[in-house]
Amino acid sequence: MEQKKSKRTWLYSGIATGLAVGLLFVATNKNARTRVTTTFETVTRTTTEWLEFIKENREPFVEHIKASADRVATIVEEASDDIQTIVETSQQLKEHTFDILGTIQEAKEEFEELSAKLRNPLTDTPEELVQLEEPAEGERKQLPSSDTDIDELKS
Repeated sequence: MEQKKSKRTWLYSGIATGLAVGLLFVATNKNARTRVTTTFETVTRTTTEWLEFIKENREPFVEHIKASADRVATIVEEASDDIQTIVETSQQLKEHTFDILGTIQEAKEEFEELSAKLRNPLTDTPEELVQLEEPAEGERKQLPSSDTDIDELKS
């Protein structure tokens, strides 16, 4: 801590000494005095010219800045609308994807059931199938003749 204070003290002492020597040199040397005053006059004159130019042409600067701000605002609004459209479309795509996945799952289950039925046709006979009537000797099997016959066969 003490070293930091010591270093700062040396730094401030060096700056003060350099400033004093520089002022003494400028004060005693006429050529340096004229260059310093000329430089300050030039800087002052240039700054004054810029300030006057800006004051005289303030409206074009303001209009240009306003036009630029309006363009930026318009672009931001359009981008916001585009982003909103993208979000809505992605939500719809997500919903459609779930619908498609559900339909695919249902189709898969139906194919699996059909595949199982085709592999084991004798063991999985559904009740809705109409059984053929037992034929008399020498005749072929036939379907029942009417709905009442079907109901009688099921009972």
